[in-house]
Amino acid sequence: METVEGRPEGYSLTQNAGFVGIAKFANIIGLLAVSMILTRMLTRSEYGNYEQTWLVYNSFLPLIGYGFSSAIYFFSAREEKRLVYSAAVLDATIIGFVTGVALVILAPAVAQWFNAPRLAGYFRIIAVYAVVSSPAMMFESVFVTERRVGLLLAGNASLAVLFAAAVLMSALLFHSLTIVFYVIVFIGLAKSGYLLFFLTHSKKLASRRLSPAMKAQLLYALPIVVSSITGTISKQVDRYLVSMFFSPDQFALYAIGSKEVPMIGVITGSAAAVLFPVFSEFGSKEMKGKFVEIWRNSMSKTGLFLLPIMVFLLFTAKDFMHFFFGQKYVASAGVFRIFLLLFPMRLAFYSQALLSLGKQKLYMYSSFGEMVLSGVASYFLLRTYGLEGAATGKVIVSYIEVIFIVVVLMVLLKTNVAEFFPWGKIAKIISMSALCIVPLIFIRSIMVNIYMRFIVEFGAFAVLFAVLALATGSVRIVNLRKLQFIVN
Repeated sequence: METVEGRPEGYSLTQNAGFVGIAKFANIIGLLAVSMILTRMLTRSEYGNYEQTWLVYNSFLPLIGYGFSSAIYFFSAREEKRLVYSAAVLDATIIGFVTGVALVILAPAVAQWFNAPRLAGYFRIIAVYAVVSSPAMMFESVFVTERRVGLLLAGNASLAVLFAAAVLMSALLFHSLTIVFYVIVFIGLAKSGYLLFFLTHSKKLASRRLSPAMKAQLLYALPIVVSSITGTISKQVDRYLVSMFFSPDQFALYAIGSKEVPMIGVITGSAAAVLFPVFSEFGSKEMKGKFVEIWRNSMSKTGLFLLPIMVFLLFTAKDFMHFFFGQKYVASAGVFRIFLLLFPMRLAFYSQALLSLGKQKLYMYSSFGEMVLSGVASYFLLRTYGLEGAATGKVIVSYIEVIFIVVVLMVLLKTNVAEFFPWGKIAKIISMSALCIVPLIFIRSIMVNIYMRFIVEFGAFAVLFAVLALATGSVRIVNLRKLQFIVN
C-alpha cells in the first residue's frame, strides 16, 4: 500500500476527491445554516450590513489565499514540504495583517460609500478576523497535499457545526450583529489553531531561513491573485452598485435573492474538475470530434440535475425564500427568479474549454469585458427598474459573454450551433420538468402551511421527474448504479 512519510495511505484519488467535495459541502451547509439563522434573528438592515461586510472582505483576502494555496500545490512537488508550508503560512499571516490594517483605515470611507454608518464598526472587527484567520487560508491545500483528507473533513464539519451553533446562541441571547462578528473572529482563530496544531504536531514547520521560499511563492501567486480578484469583482459588480444606490435593508433583499442554490456549485465544480484534464487532452491532440462529443455529453448529464431544479424553483420561488429565509425575504423572489435564468449557462464549462485550448488571454479579456459591461448595464437598469434591473443587467451581460465564447469555441473546434449543443435532450428535460409542475398547482391549492407545502411539492416533483426520466430513457438503471457508487 502507498505510504506518505510513514503513514499508510488508505484512500484512492477518487476517494480523496470525494472527501474534499464533502468537506466543501460541509462549509456550504454551515454558511446556509448561518444565513437561515441571521435572516430570522436580525432586521433586514442589520443582515444587509452583514452581507456588505462579507462582500468587501470576500473580494480580496480569500482570493489571496487561493493564490498561495495554488503555490503550495506547485512547490510541494518540487521542494521540501516543511519549507513550503512555513513560507506559505508566514506569507499569508503578513498579508492578513496588512489587510486588517487596510480594513481599519478604509472602514469610514466604505461605510460612507455604502451609506451604512454601522459598517465602520463591523469592518474593524472583521479586520481582527483577517489577521487571526490568515493562516487558515492554507487549510485545505495543506491537508490535501499531506493526503490527510479525513482530517480536512473532520475539521470542516466540526467548525461548520460550531459556527452555526455559536451564531445561533449569540443571536438568540444578544440579538446583536456585533456579537455575531466576534463569534466569527473566534471561529477564524479556531480554524487557524487547528491547522497550526497539525503542522506543529506533525513537525511540518521549518525554522530555517524562509525569505527565498516566501518570495518565490509570492511571485507565483501574484498573477493568480490579480486574475481572481478581477474575475470576482466582475461577478459582484451588481452587488457593489446595489450597495451604493440602495439602503442596507434593500441590499439584504438583493443579497438573498442572488445567493447560489446549495449544491449547484458542488455539482458544477466537481464536473468541471473532472472535465478540465479531458478537454486538455483532446484539445492538445487535435481530437476536435471527441472534444465536442464529451462537451455535448457533459451538458446532457449536468442538465438532468440543473434544469429540473431551475423549473421547480421558478415555480416555487416565494415558498423557497420563505422556507429558508423567512417571511421577510419573500420579496427577494423576483431577483431570485431572474438569477435562476443563469442555470442554462451552467450546463457547460466555458472557461475550462477555452483554457484547455490554450486561450488564456482571450478568457481574461472576456472576463474584463464582462466586468465593464455588467457595471454599465446594471447601473442603467437599476436606476430605472430597481433591484430587478440590477439582476437583469447582470444576466443579460452574462449571456452576451457566453455567446462570444461559444462563437470562439465553434470556430476553434470547426463545428456549428446544431452540433455543439444537445438541443433535443435539453428540450426534452425542460418539457418533462414543466409537466411535473402541473400536479404542484393542485397541491398549492389545497395546502396552506408553506413549510409543509414546500416539502410536499419538492417530494412530488422529484418522484414524478424520476419516473418520467426512467420511462423516457433519459436516465438508465446503469447510470443510477454509477451514481450510487459515486455517493458511496
